[in-house]
Amino acid sequence: MKPLIGLALGIILGFAAPISIEPKIFAVILLAALDSIFGGLSAHLTDKFSDTILIAGFCANAAFAIFFIFLGNALGVELYCIALLIFGLRIFKNLTSLKNHFLKKYAS
Repeated sequence: MKPLIGLALGIILGFAAPISIEPKIFAVILLAALDSIFGGLSAHLTDKFSDTILIAGFCANAAFAIFFIFLGNALGVELYCIALLIFGLRIFKNLTSLKNHFLKKYAS
């Protein structure tokens, strides 16, 4: 129930708050969120899930990625591409883990 309440509050705040985010930062945060979601699902299916690790991992991933974006902007280098690549690779790794779990479970 708590996740649904958090999701509803996030959607309401997202529409109510007039915040504009640079597209590069939004893309990295979105991929960090997807990485955390698929990593959490994968950990849940292998009985290694911890909500503390999920939240801390998301916050740390997003913070490091945003730091690299600002560092890249200061240096004049597009470092956000590296963050997008890494998160993309991690998402596909987690999706592969989910696929393998379901194939082992349901394909007999």
